[in-house]
Amino acid sequence: MKDEISLDTFSLKKPAFPGSLTDLHRFRKTVHGSVHGHNGSSRIVMVRKTDQRTFASLKNGQEPQIETITRETIETFRGPRTACKVTTEKKDCGEEVPPDIFANLMMKSRSCSRLDSKPTPTKSRYSLMDTFAKECLQAHNEYRKKHGVPALKLSKEICRESQKWADHLIKAGGLAHSNNDKYGENIFYIQCSNPNFTVKGNVPVENWYKEIDKHPFGVEPKNLESGHFTQVVWRDSKELGVGYAKSGGEVIVVANYYPPGNYVGRYVENVPPLGSTPAKVSELARDVHKISIRGADDSLHVGTFEKDFLEAHNKYRALHGVGPLELDRKLSKYAEEWARHLAFRNVLETRPNCNYGENIFKVSSTDPSFTLEGNVPVEKWYEEGKKHVYDREPNDLSTGYFTQLIWKSSKQLGVGIAKHQGSIIVVANYSPAGNFVKQFVENVPPPLRPGSISPTKAETNNNVHHNDRNQVEYSQFALEGLKVHNEYRKKHGVPEMRLNKEMCDYAQEWADTCARSGRMSHRPNSPYGENIFYSYSSDTSATPSARDAVKAWYDEVKMHTYGVETMNTGTLHFTQVVWKESTELGIALSKNKKGETYVVANYNPRGNFMGQFVQNVPRPRQ
Repeated sequence: MKDEISLDTFSLKKPAFPGSLTDLHRFRKTVHGSVHGHNGSSRIVMVRKTDQRTFASLKNGQEPQIETITRETIETFRGPRTACKVTTEKKDCGEEVPPDIFANLMMKSRSCSRLDSKPTPTKSRYSLMDTFAKECLQAHNEYRKKHGVPALKLSKEICRESQKWADHLIKAGGLAHSNNDKYGENIFYIQCSNPNFTVKGNVPVENWYKEIDKHPFGVEPKNLESGHFTQVVWRDSKELGVGYAKSGGEVIVVANYYPPGNYVGRYVENVPPLGSTPAKVSELARDVHKISIRGADDSLHVGTFEKDFLEAHNKYRALHGVGPLELDRKLSKYAEEWARHLAFRNVLETRPNCNYGENIFKVSSTDPSFTLEGNVPVEKWYEEGKKHVYDREPNDLSTGYFTQLIWKSSKQLGVGIAKHQGSIIVVANYSPAGNFVKQFVENVPPPLRPGSISPTKAETNNNVHHNDRNQVEYSQFALEGLKVHNEYRKKHGVPEMRLNKEMCDYAQEWADTCARSGRMSHRPNSPYGENIFYSYSSDTSATPSARDAVKAWYDEVKMHTYGVETMNTGTLHFTQVVWKESTELGIALSKNKKGETYVVANYNPRGNFMGQFVQNVPRPRQ
């Protein structure tokens, strides 16, 4: 079948078509409609309608021509009813299309695509994006040279990620940072009434760099008013990716940087002032790294604190017959970044998406000259060992600091320390990470000298009795919860999960905690994925079923967008329910006297990792 492209002369007022196409009206026959009839005693009415439309037609292998289609309808009514209706259609070919209209038709032909195919970028678009990215890179490096920091290099992989997000934003019609924490990110937006305008690659960079006027050099900034500028010249960033998306008069540019910049506590060494040379920048970085705690009048050399910190770890590990840790400088730098971040915000929270084990310690003092010895945090963490039950999997992570400290499989240690407004925060990272379910017995052996920190036999028996009660009371609930999960997972073609007793006990413990406190919140430092359901009824005997809870989580499917690597916080319960790589489930219910019910479900391995949604959350099967 030959392709045919037609332009209806009634649509030529649309801005997408050149004004010269209105010349088609020269060829259009009069569009008219006439009504003839009579009303007498016969009560017969006849209506005749004539409609003519003129098209400029282009067929493959033929010269373009003018075509006129005449459609005539004669309808006879007897009273209110149609007695007879006849429609005829006639097609006439007229003159050839004038040259200017022919040129416009050819342009339209090249821009059209079949309805059943997806538009794909043309070579010219790739060429435009490549040129734009190179211009953007050049502008970055010109500014970076002024500050004495190394030049960036373009990365094809990062460019692809940047382009995906730029395309997403232009379609969504809004501006938002992506949830990808692997890269630093700058976004630029501009709009023009002229749909044909273009933007050169240096324009976004110049716009970001203007924030230099807001940046305080030589100190840590109190806000991120200059965040675009600081990311442009961030010394430690090495690679750049650029995405460019356009729709009509709107342009969005996304730039991603690796390693990312704008880390609290790292601005002085990474954002040198104008006129700096590479030698001065390197010297500044060395001076900054000599000090780990920075306050108004105090400092602490890293070597002393790290030495005591490492020795304390290995002393306690030797008591349990596990090998010593080794200090890793790269891991210490990683830990220090998070310590300074926490100190700056004056909060305690685990680092999101951290691939290492993590222990955190905080101490405060009104004495501005107060310092901290390296053994103090370690001794505090080790005290948790008094509550730890050996030779079995724990029900919770109430002794998680202790178990990570002596975790047998961990080999390397990193430590970071920071001070802010009278508080000192210590972050320790361990590699490989510890505190994995089903690995506690082999990785947390009891001390070689018995009787030092083990719980009493009565405490152990009480714990076992409580867990057995929970298992009996909620086993049917857990079985129903598993069944409903697997029903939904089957819809998406992902493997079924199986129940895990330890995980059910773990979920039960947190559900009980939520019920006691009357507050729904996620469990801190949990090694599992987690969904929580809450319901209230004035009828205290009313209890929701496991199906009620799982269905509430799954119903978020209505808001999920498939095939896109973005984290929609409104659908994370649904995505965890059907997450392909999750294989084990623990689920439990707990009620309080107020009529509140809490359901906690834990998943192993956990889901909802950025960059893995497409492969783990497939569309439902038809």
